[in-house]
Formats: sequence, structure tokens, C-alpha cells
Amino acid sequence: MKKIKNILIGLVAAISLTSVAQAGSFGLGVSGAIASVSADGTETTVGGNTGDSSIQSATAGNSFAFGSVFAEYNFGDSERFTLGVDFIPGEADINSKTLSRTDASGDGYTAQQSGTVQANATITDHYTIYGELKIAGGVYAKYGFSQVDIDVKQTNSSDYGTYPDKTLDAHTYGIGYKGEFGSNGFYKVEGFYSDYDNYSATSTSSNTVTANLDVTGAKLSLGYKF
Repeated sequence: MKKIKNILIGLVAAISLTSVAQAGSFGLGVSGAIASVSADGTETTVGGNTGDSSIQSATAGNSFAFGSVFAEYNFGDSERFTLGVDFIPGEADINSKTLSRTDASGDGYTAQQSGTVQANATITDHYTIYGELKIAGGVYAKYGFSQVDIDVKQTNSSDYGTYPDKTLDAHTYGIGYKGEFGSNGFYKVEGFYSDYDNYSATSTSSNTVTANLDVTGAKLSLGYKF
């Protein structure tokens, strides 16, 4: 998370300097969202003494609801541009069920690795820095840069290796509508798409895996301006 922490420091400094020169407002709020995650990948397993390899492919997916908290700064009286940070607490499984595979030798086939492996992964500690540009009326376009931890959950038997946890970057694109209620309240309705960097890793038994992860969803946010 070092990269996004450095961006946060720069963001706070820029807002502090800019707010002196022009009118604007801070906003704090909460969001609720529903999302669908899809993933596909390949694993290359390496044989013990022979060095032979085989390639397995799989797809995964899950749908879930989650909440987040955010803080943002709106620039200018017209609030044409907004910079903010969003944090999603908790975790979500990438796949709706744990994947399982059993390899064993028999009938002339020699398994490169024998036994059963069960695997899934969770998304945790999701931070996003975003910018929103007002297009017309309350309609805005959004871009966000995120970092997220991918925690591998794996149960092995026999000689399967394990894969490491990793932090991935992601780019989020969205379009939404922002309105107001009361004297200082505001709301946002938004659709978004997040494209995550590939997860690429080598296991403790020298197997390799590469997986691609994408998320689409819709979000409702409620906030208060200061």
C-alpha cells in the first residue's frame, strides 16, 4: 500500500494549498454497493524429477454487497471537480465456492503432483483515490486508482505448494449523478467498472499461476458537506 499512501499525502497537500485560493467544500459520507466479480486464469504445474509441466485453466465469479466510507473535496462554487478517497472495510471471496482438484496416478497416467488442493481468494483492504468531473447538471464522469490485497486461501494435501498473498493495483471508471437534499446533504448514484492488474505468482513447489480480475457494480452514496 506504499504507493497509494504517497498519493494520499500529495492529495492532502494539494487540497490544502488549493482551498486557500478558491472556495470549495469538504464532504464525508458512506456508500452501499452491489458488485459482480469475474476472474479467469491458468496454472502451470511442474513435475518432480521429469520436469514435465501441464497447464490447467479455470474461471471464477461471485456477487456480493458491501459498504464503504469516503472523504472528498469539491473545488469551486460550482463543484465542477471533486477529489476523494474511499475505503472498503471487510473482505469478499473472489469465487462463490471453494475450488477443488484431486490428482492421482493410474491407468498409465503419472500425476505430476498427487493429492487434493482446495483454493479460493479474498479481496481485502480496498483503497481508492478518485476524481469526479461534472459533465452537465449533476452528471459526472469518474476515474479512480485503487490498491487491494489479494489473500490466498488454500488447503493442500500431499506435495502441492502454496501461493503468496499480493497487493494489486486497479483502475476504476464510472458515471454517476450527484444531487443535494436538505441544507448540506448530498447523494450520488453511480455505475462503475474496475480493471485489476493480473495476479502472477510462483508457489513454494515452483508452480506458476496468472489470473485476471474484473469487477462491475452500482453504488449509492449519502454524504454531508462542510
